[in-house]
Amino acid sequence: MRGFRLKYDRWLQDFPLLTKGVTSAILFGLGDRFAQRLETNDDKSDREDRYGLKRTARMMVWGGLVFGPIGHVWYNFLEKTIRGKGTAAIIKKIAIDQVILAPPLALAFFTYAGYSEGEPLHDTVKTAVTKLRPTLAVNWTVWPLVHVGTFGFVPLQYRVLYINVANIGWSAFLSQMASKDGQVSETHKMEPATD
Repeated sequence: MRGFRLKYDRWLQDFPLLTKGVTSAILFGLGDRFAQRLETNDDKSDREDRYGLKRTARMMVWGGLVFGPIGHVWYNFLEKTIRGKGTAAIIKKIAIDQVILAPPLALAFFTYAGYSEGEPLHDTVKTAVTKLRPTLAVNWTVWPLVHVGTFGFVPLQYRVLYINVANIGWSAFLSQMASKDGQVSETHKMEPATD
């Protein structure tokens, strides 16, 4: 295991975008397969599960070509913009991440998911907007806690990897949301504002 870590460190140093992209693709794919097992709760073989493999491939493309590179650039930007390791710096990084990155990334994901399944762009954008609010409700209960570790303890070069490990569960959630009509269980619904 130590040998692989040394190789991974070297890849991060020599090819950071490629390494983070490949890592993201693999872990997003694992998250999707996990989601599919939860959804179907059956023992289909992968040969019989052609739709599932296409869906997994779409998740891997998203992870590898979108999330990995965006994560690399974004976490480097946050580290340069907000200096320090103290509580105030961690809270600022989390707040900026959740307010500036999370909403457009969720919209982009759902738009990509629908469009890559052959839906018209107009419909995918409409669906993405419908799914945004319940997705952010769950996002804002999960990711601030994950990001305490991201920004408080994890070295910069490992942040995309760390987030991708957490993303196994999150991409399972996103994959389920993308394959539904914006439906969220009662426990994940956000109450409408009464202002």
